Amino acid sequence: MYLGVQLYSFEKQYVLNEPDYIFRRLAEIGYQAIEMPFPMDVAPYIKEYNLHYSALHTGTDALKDLSAIITHLHSNDCQNLCVSGPLTWHDQSLNNFEKTCTYLNKKAELLKSEGIKVHYHNHDFEFKLAENDRTPFEILLQQLDPALIQLCVDTGWVDIAGRDPVSFLKENRSRISYVHLRDFLNGKSVALGQGSVDVAGIVNELSNNSALEWLIVEHEPENDTLKKLSISRSYLKT
Repeated sequence: MYLGVQLYSFEKQYVLNEPDYIFRRLAEIGYQAIEMPFPMDVAPYIKEYNLHYSALHTGTDALKDLSAIITHLHSNDCQNLCVSGPLTWHDQSLNNFEKTCTYLNKKAELLKSEGIKVHYHNHDFEFKLAENDRTPFEILLQQLDPALIQLCVDTGWVDIAGRDPVSFLKENRSRISYVHLRDFLNGKSVALGQGSVDVAGIVNELSNNSALEWLIVEHEPENDTLKKLSISRSYLKT
């Protein structure tokens, strides 16, 4: 299992302007991997600082141009794609999630033939009750093909949704190979261990998942991101 950082934690322009500094500092702090929120040639930096490129993270609608995604991942030695949300982001109906599952299964099959694994990343809205007292997440579990699409569980959003992340991870262990660690305090993103999310319990449960490949720390983008990531890394050492 590799410990990494979702670079969404930084402002996009800062990543584009100062990639060498960011990647070097993350390696110095003790992170082993990076997840990119947008396509960028990171091969020189991951090689220089002995990092892994864990995944590219996109919205589901970005899969309309699979050739560009495949080219980017292959050229940067990355075998994972995390996708978020339904096809039409603001349409959170069960019908739209059903269409999204069909769409993602087809795309994931094509990506699998290219050696690329797909992981569905949740927010909080997938757990809100919709029609017939069902949630979009129930649709995702039922209709996403587990042979093609695993879960990228964002534990912070699970907590914000009012679910117990530890129980959730335990119940869905067989479908989880990628996890985001986040902490919140009164709805605000904070360094791990400084909020109300049971990060210690989450990490303890994840230690029982032999299929887990990537454990990724994420914060909302702020000016003190590197300081928060350093605090989070120190907390995880304990």
